[in-house]
Amino acid sequence: MATFRVYGVATASKFIGEYEASTKEEAIEMAENDDGADFYGSLCHQCASEFEVGDIYECQADEV
Repeated sequence: MATFRVYGVATASKFIGEYEASTKEEAIEMAENDDGADFYGSLCHQCASEFEVGDIYECQADEV
């Protein structure tokens, strides 16, 4: 019988900035091309010991 490690896959979001644009796609492209935009995210030490990111929306399993 195989052994599996089961993980809850989670999501998180981070405010990047506000951009004036004609469409959502254009605003996203502007943010992605903004050299001053901060896309780095992290968790505090205590949360990082339990979570990598937010709420679980899917489970996955990896054979060990």
